[in-house]
Amino acid sequence: MDWTEVLFLLTLLLYAVASVALLAGYIGCNSRAKTAASVISLAAFAIHSVLLAAVMSGAWESTGRSWYLLPLSWAFVGIGVIMWQWQKTTVQLLFIPPVAFILLMVALLSGTNGIGSTQAMTGPIFTLHLISVSIGLGLITVAAGAAVIFLWQQKKLKAKAALSGLRNDLPAMTTLDRINGLATLTGFPFYSLGVICGFAWARLAWGSVFSGDPKEIVSIVIWAFYALLFHQRQALGWRGRKPALMALGLFGASLFSLLVVNFLLPTRHAFLFTL
Repeated sequence: MDWTEVLFLLTLLLYAVASVALLAGYIGCNSRAKTAASVISLAAFAIHSVLLAAVMSGAWESTGRSWYLLPLSWAFVGIGVIMWQWQKTTVQLLFIPPVAFILLMVALLSGTNGIGSTQAMTGPIFTLHLISVSIGLGLITVAAGAAVIFLWQQKKLKAKAALSGLRNDLPAMTTLDRINGLATLTGFPFYSLGVICGFAWARLAWGSVFSGDPKEIVSIVIWAFYALLFHQRQALGWRGRKPALMALGLFGASLFSLLVVNFLLPTRHAFLFTL
């Protein structure tokens, strides 16, 4: 086990600890636990950044079919940290570190088996594709996290449940709806740019813009619903339950694309290429 593998396991551990600590902090209305969770999340993100730099520099060769999950999970946490500082609430961290932990765990369990990425997966277009899609998906994760809490609070409100414990310590529903809206407003342009760059890169790498690959089809479906949510919020002023439900649907479709399509379906995007 070299130093990069140690960093990977440490990052995984810290995301798990941060997830548990923040959940405990909100359930117990404990500000110290939430502060500790925030510090741990920042430490995990810092180590994650070093690990990602090692991959990009070629110092870590254990990439394989799941290598894309490393920058993707890093982008998720980075977006969560930015939204945390922007909105001055740690509620985003309730969902971002757990998602990062799951993605890194999938990367760990999938192994390498001498499999890596091709030379085609380099260059500015592919890099812009990966970065833009990661930011777009990171923001929809933030929107989905806010949506879960919004819908839960709405259910409690309709049931006329008293404000106590966890619910009393969470942001107001208007704040959660605003987070959902901001994440959608900024996330859709990034995701759109990522999809455009992805098809441009496919033309250069594989000779065709669209081949009917399952990953391409799912990406177009996700983009269409992302566009609908963006339009309904910006043009028609959607607020509350409908955009919250759509954000959750988009997050579920994104996980399907990342974990089911890439690993279980016959797709050129599975990154099963011989070195």
